[in-house]
Amino acid sequence: LDEVMRVGRDPLRKLDVSDRLIKPLLGTLEYGTPHDNLCKGIGAAMRYANPGDPQAVKLQEMMAQFGPRGTLAHIIPLVDKKIDSETMQRILNEYDTAKVKEATSG
Repeated sequence: LDEVMRVGRDPLRKLDVSDRLIKPLLGTLEYGTPHDNLCKGIGAAMRYANPGDPQAVKLQEMMAQFGPRGTLAHIIPLVDKKIDSETMQRILNEYDTAKVKEATSG
């Protein structure tokens, strides 16, 4: 079983357009295949907070400054041209859902 810290670490790298979350999402959009679980993963990655992980700290600073949509725009060049508005809304909904789960699990 993978630990949350190992799976979540380096969130900015994992949210990069050439890495494990956004790159496959773009492929699903190109080929019209389902991507609900990728949206969940992206929403959860945006919530990852670990003071011992420099990328997580930077991500949370960006989230505080730009909000979730603005942060994705900073991470993913031309995000609005690559990710359609429906998929973007799905990611933001998953981000919000992760917040609710985080608040109710503590």
